[in-house]
Amino acid sequence: MMNRLVHYGAVLLVIAAVAAGLLSSVNTITAPQIEKINREIVNKARKQVLPLAAEFKEAAEVTAEGETFIPGYDAEGNLVGYASTVKTNGYSGVITFVLGLDTKGTITGLKVTGQSETPGLGTNVENADWQALWVGRDESYEFNKSVDGFAGATISPMAVFTGVKKSTKAFEAEVKN
Repeated sequence: MMNRLVHYGAVLLVIAAVAAGLLSSVNTITAPQIEKINREIVNKARKQVLPLAAEFKEAAEVTAEGETFIPGYDAEGNLVGYASTVKTNGYSGVITFVLGLDTKGTITGLKVTGQSETPGLGTNVENADWQALWVGRDESYEFNKSVDGFAGATISPMAVFTGVKKSTKAFEAEVKN
């Protein structure tokens, strides 16, 4: 009886070790590709949220209150605003979005790039019409449940608002000229 338990334990240990090794190898192979894809998603989102920018200079990034702002320049080299990748806790996990701000701190766009919210409820933060509501707002905007929320889900839109508020507050305090 004891030999059987030791045998089964050893077999289970070998299977677990092989599986762990395979998972580690697959992660090592896929991690650079995943990082590249995520970078492309963020770069595309930057252009969407700050449409006047022809170029973003990551080397000239500005960090304020834990938020990173990447300056965007038009074709003539004039600063037109900043793009910031924001992470905030939603109902089911982290919501990641790119926020565009002009030089005065007015929101020029918002694009959700990652979320794991409840399908049919919190996932509505990815709705283009809802994201467009943020354009023209600034640090002084206050969340309005009847406008900014959607039926059955207030935590996810409130989480986005919290991220927007944190980013615009940091912008006003330390980035805005």
